[in-house]
Amino acid sequence: MSAQKTVIKTTGDVQSFSTDKLRKSLRLSGASKKIADKIVKTIESEYIFKTTKDIHKHAFDLLKEKYRPVAARYNLKRAIIQLGPTGYPFEQFVARLLNAKGYWTKTGKIMKGMCVSHEVDVLAKKGDRHFIFECKFHNKLGIKSDVQVALYMKARYDDILARWERLEKDRLKKHLHRAWIVTNTEFTSQARDYAKCAGIRLMSWEYPKNEGLVNLIDETGLHPITAVTSLTKKQKDYLVTHGLLLCNEVEEKKSVLNKAGIYGSKLERVMREAEAIHSLKEKV
Repeated sequence: MSAQKTVIKTTGDVQSFSTDKLRKSLRLSGASKKIADKIVKTIESEYIFKTTKDIHKHAFDLLKEKYRPVAARYNLKRAIIQLGPTGYPFEQFVARLLNAKGYWTKTGKIMKGMCVSHEVDVLAKKGDRHFIFECKFHNKLGIKSDVQVALYMKARYDDILARWERLEKDRLKKHLHRAWIVTNTEFTSQARDYAKCAGIRLMSWEYPKNEGLVNLIDETGLHPITAVTSLTKKQKDYLVTHGLLLCNEVEEKKSVLNKAGIYGSKLERVMREAEAIHSLKEKV
């Protein structure tokens, strides 16, 4: 019997190499069963990989050769990281996702508490309910948001809520309803336990199950412009800095693409890929 193949995760943990997980991630990215099976077979036969990052890169390269929109979807987690290095674009991205779900949003809002004022990453409103969002952006995979993040958010939420309870008691039900923390990676188990106890909602890449950030992105169809594989890193940085965050914004913000030095056939290629990513179905 051959030894079980293992790989190192981005967290540093060692796990068994699973062809089923690889195949599932490819299928969820929009690859047909035939394409997914072909890539899994190639990677399994070559097994020279030490980390999940190595496997991801090789699968991404194989997809990029012929199926760029699928490659972009497969690389989505890393595309979110490319919104950095600061957390500001991620805050804007989360606000755009909430807008697509029918929320009014404002980023960088200063809100007074009983003791001090607080800068809230995203203030969101739907109906007569208000929500505050803390957006914890990490520019590396494997980094987790810990319980300190949840404790900090709880303290800020309580301070803001205390002021409203004192000054606007008769209108409280029309105001602050819940605090959220959204991260592009994961939370520690202690952070999840505390947040559940304290009444804070969490959203990470795949948490809660089937309701994580990746699910929200797919549900709204709002994919970051950094997912476009035909753009260079320099071009991606320029577009994000100048407000072109989403694949579905390329038509209305074509002038930003031009200012990034993207013209002619390159412009057409970028726009086609961005539109394909935005409209990609389960199979290609």
